[in-house]
Amino acid sequence: MHRFPKGEAHTMSQRLALLMVFGMLAAAAAVVFLAISLDPQLYAPGAGTLERHLPEHARVHRVERRLPLVARRALEPRNFLRKLYSVIAFAIVGFFAAPLIPRPARLRWDTALIAGFSLVIEIAQKLTGADETYASNLFDIACGALGGVIGALIWNALRRPTALDAAER
Repeated sequence: MHRFPKGEAHTMSQRLALLMVFGMLAAAAAVVFLAISLDPQLYAPGAGTLERHLPEHARVHRVERRLPLVARRALEPRNFLRKLYSVIAFAIVGFFAAPLIPRPARLRWDTALIAGFSLVIEIAQKLTGADETYASNLFDIACGALGGVIGALIWNALRRPTALDAAER
């Protein structure tokens, strides 16, 4: 049986407990956001919670015609709010997933993990009848990756370095 130096076993059990808690929070957030993303009312006009507070002229506003179609649609107030919600949701999942990934590769792998989760959501939405274009799907995956980066950066900024972090490097 391996013996840890005094205090190290306690620190390891604390770390394991932390990983379990954050793993469960990441999974719970992912399931909730997946269920929300598959709600057909999400795509109905006026469905956005903040959208109904926008002035009427902002709701029907058309963005500059010189931009590519996917950029025009993404920048329309209703779609912009949905993309902002998406980035925030993926940042939450990314934040909870960040401690599950060793520090040297955290930003890369957290981004890849959350982008992969975003891809799963896009596939699930296609299978349930969403009619977004592939360009819109790719933009949504990019929003997911951005959220993953933000979540990992927030975790890194809030986390105090410990002896275990030094051992991970």
